[in-house]
Amino acid sequence: MSVGQVKYKLTPETIKKLEEAFAIDASITEACFYANIRTQTYYNWIEQFPEMKARFDELRNKPVLKARQTVVQKIGESYSNAMDYLKRKKKSEFGDSSELNVVMPKPLLFNLHKQDVPDNDSDQQISETEQED
Repeated sequence: MSVGQVKYKLTPETIKKLEEAFAIDASITEACFYANIRTQTYYNWIEQFPEMKARFDELRNKPVLKARQTVVQKIGESYSNAMDYLKRKKKSEFGDSSELNVVMPKPLLFNLHKQDVPDNDSDQQISETEQED
């Protein structure tokens, strides 16, 4: 190991710090800073222990669930809160604007070709035939 190289041990304290950081949806860089490890060390560990990454990913959902819980608990406090929630969850029914879905037919594609006509170029006819997809 060279002078600038440091080997980090995977300790329960380090895992706890990473879990705390991910439970508040910290970025990987922030979590590593908080746990006092290098980001490369983090990536090495999760490659070696994929179940640890799965746990960290789960913890990152915690703030979203807490926010949902707050929204639902506070929804009855005002009409505005309730409508904001419905506009986001049921856009087609409660949204401010309607979305218009227009299905345009495929453009007609024409294949132009010469028909076999004897020698006289001026008598050549061009016919249009629809090309199938």
